[in-house]
Amino acid sequence: MKRKKRIKNPVKEKIAMKKFMILVAGEFISSIGSGLTDFGLTIYILTLTRSVGATGVFAICAFLPSILLAPVGGVLADRYDRRLMMILGELLSGLALLISLVSVMSLNPSLGVICFSVALSSVFSALTEPAFKATITDLLTEKDFARGSGMVQLATSAKLLIAPAMAGLLLQVTAVSTLIILDMLTFFTTVLIIAFVRKGMMTKPLKDQGLRIGQEMAAGMKVILAKKGIMILIMIMTITTFCLGFVQILSKPLILAIAGETELGIITTVIAIGMMVGSIVVSTIKQPKSYVRMLSVGLFGCGIFFALIGISKNLFLIAGFGFMMFVFMPAIQIAAEVMIRTNLENAVQGRAFGLIGLITQMGYILAFAAAGVLSDAIFEPFMQGNSELAMQIGGMIGCGVGRGNALLIMLTGIGLAVVGIIAASLKAVKNLDKKEVVHETVTGSCPEGF
Repeated sequence: MKRKKRIKNPVKEKIAMKKFMILVAGEFISSIGSGLTDFGLTIYILTLTRSVGATGVFAICAFLPSILLAPVGGVLADRYDRRLMMILGELLSGLALLISLVSVMSLNPSLGVICFSVALSSVFSALTEPAFKATITDLLTEKDFARGSGMVQLATSAKLLIAPAMAGLLLQVTAVSTLIILDMLTFFTTVLIIAFVRKGMMTKPLKDQGLRIGQEMAAGMKVILAKKGIMILIMIMTITTFCLGFVQILSKPLILAIAGETELGIITTVIAIGMMVGSIVVSTIKQPKSYVRMLSVGLFGCGIFFALIGISKNLFLIAGFGFMMFVFMPAIQIAAEVMIRTNLENAVQGRAFGLIGLITQMGYILAFAAAGVLSDAIFEPFMQGNSELAMQIGGMIGCGVGRGNALLIMLTGIGLAVVGIIAASLKAVKNLDKKEVVHETVTGSCPEGF
């Protein structure tokens, strides 16, 4: 079903793009703050516990609540003013971090208290992401979806692009508590930016049809299930997040086994520049010839360089392979998002993206749980042992501390590359790419129904 075509109005298109860019700037600032806290607390917990499993628990607490509540956030994003939802989410997330701040500044810091704090912050973050994603459709025309998604990807990459190097350097002269305070300040700064954009751009919420949130979530799921291609694409993205979850958890202990915190921060930033480069490249392409091809190439390239990260202890090679891995990542996210966006009605996109986020990001949760167990109980002891197989593998990638994590990263990366090859041949996914694109332009502040 095609969306209703709107009358072209270049002036209002330009104004809407400017407002969207201001929102992206706010997301950029918030992303830096979140990155400071994530990096600082991960290093803090690794130092406190010396366990990859403990960092996995921390990561689950930081991700799981927002993932589970994403469908609710999606329904609310369709029902209420999206900018207001973003303001509330940012403000309450920042306040929740006060608990972590008190814990790390106490004489007896508690892993449980820290995990509770980030989980609470994650609960409120569930209000923000679906609303922000749906705002792309709110403000931009369909021909600018890829460009807008690329800009969002660029903003969120600040969490890895700027924050790690900044956090690594700051940790040499200050404590993790300072990083948390800086993160809280960025939340409040972002709230002011969103409030500024919201003024004069009030959106029309979805007409209340008397449905409960559960019924609206069910309606969103019905829309998703109606298209086989979208369901298969969701499965592909879930497998992708599962693979990427491994490198997210294992990369820090892998590098800390051969370097320090400052080096880790710098390498993480250098690697993340790849995401910035990939986002810039994709954002300059208004309408690629094939989003399926973009998805497949992204998955394959990301998987190959992902696997190569574990092949050597050389920090320059790790940084180089990681950089190339991140170059391909935006293509995966943007291709999948655009194919879904152009095959769903605007009025249901908030709840749809909430449900899709719930399903696909569960891959991260499964990876966070599995990575700690596999690393601590199997792969690390194996590569520190003296079995014949371990010695043979060690002859290629090295033995000792951290090399079990390297082997696990290599195996997961190869699996991701295989997913990329398979994705290119799936007919149902290809059909999503054949949808006739109806270029929309903005005539008012926002489309009706938001």
